[in-house]
Amino acid sequence: MHSTKAVMLVLLILSLMFVGIGTATETSVFPVPVQTIQPPVNLSIGVQVDQMGSQINATFRGGFGQNLLKSLQITVTSPDGTSQTQNLGWETGNTVTFTGTGCGDQVTGTAVYMDGVEYPFLNEMMSSVSGICSADFREVTDPCAEIAASPSLKPDPIEEIPANKSVIIQANVDIRTINVEFRGGFGQNLIKSLKVSRYAPDGAIDIKDLGNTVGSTVSFEASNNCLDRIGADVSFMDGTQYHFYDQVLHISRTH
Repeated sequence: MHSTKAVMLVLLILSLMFVGIGTATETSVFPVPVQTIQPPVNLSIGVQVDQMGSQINATFRGGFGQNLLKSLQITVTSPDGTSQTQNLGWETGNTVTFTGTGCGDQVTGTAVYMDGVEYPFLNEMMSSVSGICSADFREVTDPCAEIAASPSLKPDPIEEIPANKSVIIQANVDIRTINVEFRGGFGQNLIKSLKVSRYAPDGAIDIKDLGNTVGSTVSFEASNNCLDRIGADVSFMDGTQYHFYDQVLHISRTH
């Protein structure tokens, strides 16, 4: 009887040891695997993410879907797997601030609309800041760093259009498709031509004509899974021309 109890006790101790080992070896994945999905144009929103040292700010910049939002959550995940989540208001200019690690934190965002549909629209990797990042965190390598260094992705200087001839366009990325939409402006009926260019990192350029009716859209297929550049040039009936838009866009990708 005593020997039976001793065997059972040993088996119990061994089983507890194996359970403990299984828990200890479980590791989290970083960066968090996210495939961003941009809302359709009529629900589009803009969130700007900035980093100053270890401080990370996310600011709401408006969009067609501004008044249709139910919630807007921003999450910052550190290389050690810890995360912070805050609700971002959807009045233009609303900001939330996080204290990151300065070691390549990941910023993700999810927009939930009144109809209950969710869009994981944001997935950005912050830079690792020298002098702030401690040795306790592993350095995060950016798979897009080489592409980002391409001379083709360096924006050209923007020429300011006089206010009485203003032209507004908006560029969004929907997974692998870049959509550029005409949004109006005082110069809408004065436009002779409006050309939108997609600049790929390898130097290839794709140019399309964008109509000057509000809602007119042209689409480009992303040339890679990291970055593409969109530029726009407008010519007016009076002969003036302006290179008025030039932005590098982050293409959605699955990590």
